[in-house]
Amino acid sequence: MPVLTERTLEVGQQLEGFEVKAITPLKQQQIVAYQLEHLKTGAKLLHLYSEDAENLFSISFPTPPPNSTGIPHILEHSVLAGSEKYPVREPFFEMLKMSPATFINAMTGPDCTYYPVSSKVKQDLFNLAEVYFDAVFHPLLTENTFKREGHHLAPADPENPQGDLKFTGVVYNEMSGVFSDPEQRLDSIANRTLFPDNIYGLEYGGDPKNIPELTYQDFREFHANYYHPSNAYFVFYGNIATPEYLQFLAEKLDVFERREPNINITPQSQWNEPCFQEASYPISAADSAEEKTYIMLKWLVGDSTNSDEWVALDILSRILLGNEGAPLKKAIVESQIGQDLLRSGVDSVGKETTFHIGIQGSEPDRGEAFSQLVINTLAELAETELEPSLVEAAFQQAAYQHQEIASMISFQQFIINY
Repeated sequence: MPVLTERTLEVGQQLEGFEVKAITPLKQQQIVAYQLEHLKTGAKLLHLYSEDAENLFSISFPTPPPNSTGIPHILEHSVLAGSEKYPVREPFFEMLKMSPATFINAMTGPDCTYYPVSSKVKQDLFNLAEVYFDAVFHPLLTENTFKREGHHLAPADPENPQGDLKFTGVVYNEMSGVFSDPEQRLDSIANRTLFPDNIYGLEYGGDPKNIPELTYQDFREFHANYYHPSNAYFVFYGNIATPEYLQFLAEKLDVFERREPNINITPQSQWNEPCFQEASYPISAADSAEEKTYIMLKWLVGDSTNSDEWVALDILSRILLGNEGAPLKKAIVESQIGQDLLRSGVDSVGKETTFHIGIQGSEPDRGEAFSQLVINTLAELAETELEPSLVEAAFQQAAYQHQEIASMISFQQFIINY
């Protein structure tokens, strides 16, 4: 990558209705981070300017779910089903027929919704950004779209339209598939138990048993409340000059008035003692229940917006579980309490940081043994000095992962502070 060019904006400078709030050179990444704010609406903008020809345009909104009906997820699907300027059912599929885009998608998270697109062709990127902007800020959101993407009743047997009815819908069917996976179900139960007092205990993607409770009116109101420039974060990356993005957005944003976003996510309070939860999942009648049990321990360990804390926990997670010789992983594997280790380690659920360890292929009566093994192993490790080779390996693993140039950007790494 060529040497980064000198910055062309200054803190306090106003341009196209935006004000430059901060400029941060990131020399190791060969990036200059420009932070701006739209003066009229309060929309936030972050441009990670580099000499990379692959440019990215993303619009994100904090969208805290009020319940487990999956309203942020259904809305994410629905805004991409036609807008005022592009009133076709699937505008993105139409554009992809002629677009060289390198990435185009939308994602729902525990407290935010993301709409990213990237391309190596500047005009193509702005064409796609035009569709994205109109989709999120001016969607049609018809009742038919809500029913198709969310939920509606349909014959259980298409050959017998007068017979029994069943719930169906794109998101309803997607989440039914998710909840049929025991590992996904386990993680959902763990979050619901770990976060009883805030939104991270809710099923943001939608729990199939709750999705049919969502009404069309609530669906429209959720969009009106959260899909507004005053609640929007624009993130750009690449070598397109920042002023070109400002020119693209200025006229579009000026039609909106400023609002004060009402985003208040309370952190989960720490517990005084552990909590135990047991649940079941379906298996085939022909299958034996032997060694079909999943067991997980999950802790609330911090604030994911604290970067120093996150890095320390990430390194610790790699030391404990990052390879076959890692002490905690080795102890669990050698115990044979379960057949295999689940994906484990440090993770984030929105603004909360968690640490979890799980196994599959176990039995219900091995839960206490697994818990004691993990607790005792951690206690022993806390009392002894870690082998320098384990620590060095963890740092090398982390450095390699973060320096690798991947074909996709993890948009979840852009942490929105609100």
